[in-house]
Amino acid sequence: MEKEKKVLKDNEAVSNQEWLKIKLKEPVEYQGIRVDSLDLTGMESLTGRDLNSVYDLYANMGGSGIIMQEATLLFAQIIASKVTGFPIELFYILKAGDSVKVKNRVYRFFFLEG
Repeated sequence: MEKEKKVLKDNEAVSNQEWLKIKLKEPVEYQGIRVDSLDLTGMESLTGRDLNSVYDLYANMGGSGIIMQEATLLFAQIIASKVTGFPIELFYILKAGDSVKVKNRVYRFFFLEG
């Protein structure tokens, strides 16, 4: 019985993270890297130190204000770059719809799921 509960819990954790995986409407290619989906599950492993680095980079890249920067596209692109390992420039060439999906998933992670 305990083993069954653990398996169910593990399966639930996997399915709970599926919303952090994004299938792009149109694959993109940047410097020989072809991407057709993004896995943002790495956000689960971010630390406060990671966020400090992200906030610093956000400010250095011209991000404005200190209120709700987590809701901006630039912040989402920086987070997505950090957790996927893809260069941030790759996120600049995503189609608008895919860019908004990334932004919304990052926002949801920080404000609705946390």
